[in-house]
Amino acid sequence: MIDEEQIHLIAKVIPSVVSIITTDAPSREELLREFFGFSHQVSPAMNKMGSGMIVSAQGHIITNWHVVREAIQVMVQLNDGRTLPAKLTGFDVHADIAILKIHASGLVPISLGDSDLVKVGQQVFAIGNPFGLQETVTQGIISAKGRRAMSEAANEFFQTSTQINPGNSGGPLINIHGDVIGINNFIISQSGGAEGLSFAIPSNVAHRIYNDIIQYGRVTRPWFGVVTRSLNPALAEHLGLKITSGVLIVTTFPSSPAEAAGLQPGDLIVTFNGKSITDRVDLRNRITETEIGKEIPVTLLRHGTLINLNVKIQEEPQVSREHLQD
Repeated sequence: MIDEEQIHLIAKVIPSVVSIITTDAPSREELLREFFGFSHQVSPAMNKMGSGMIVSAQGHIITNWHVVREAIQVMVQLNDGRTLPAKLTGFDVHADIAILKIHASGLVPISLGDSDLVKVGQQVFAIGNPFGLQETVTQGIISAKGRRAMSEAANEFFQTSTQINPGNSGGPLINIHGDVIGINNFIISQSGGAEGLSFAIPSNVAHRIYNDIIQYGRVTRPWFGVVTRSLNPALAEHLGLKITSGVLIVTTFPSSPAEAAGLQPGDLIVTFNGKSITDRVDLRNRITETEIGKEIPVTLLRHGTLINLNVKIQEEPQVSREHLQD
């Protein structure tokens, strides 16, 4: 049975999806071989392909940083066949997100949804440019949330059952309303092909980076200002604690949001902004998601008593970037 609503949905979104063609410089090894005369052929520039999405009428495009990282030239092919040069406006290595810009008329921006509202089991569609095949659409569900440390990005991921392949990276993962809830990032495959184990960066991560770059010209980072240690059963037993998960504060930085709010060494963070905290990575991800200047509630355990405090998150000072990300 033909689903007319899905057909209309995809037709509405496809004009916002672009193909990204990069020209990468020859490798350092190849250049050295030519320089010392071990090769008599000039190493050709390498072309790679990826995907992206138009997010503003002014020509801003969101994609993955790894798609354009080594490029000496980036071209964007639109749905209507136009191929245009793109300029790198900004990027975040840790999140694997890059923002490009093209100059063109008649652009159709895609809508960025709220990835915090995503539920396991909901239907999603991946749109992209696998193997150079434009406007490829695959369907699946959100298989899991909160997957960690499986690619170059530091944030958590959505796992989906959508079939994606090389070239899909940077393309949108949309919900049934046509809103982007993820940026397709990588797959896990034993065969090298699509096996229904696909991973996407939550759209709120990309949205925050895009807003920072447009507003400030750089990526800002939220700062809590603590040195921490993950609680485990052995440490919990040593400290005489009945719970075995959470984040133990080792120290707070001077003039940090944590110090100003009254957090102390020895406190155990149990929840952050209403979400349970299991370990240091969990806390780092919750901080990263928090808007700078926002006051958020923190629940901690101090000497066996639960305490609720409010912490106003600040922008990370440059000097603290040499330390832990908390």
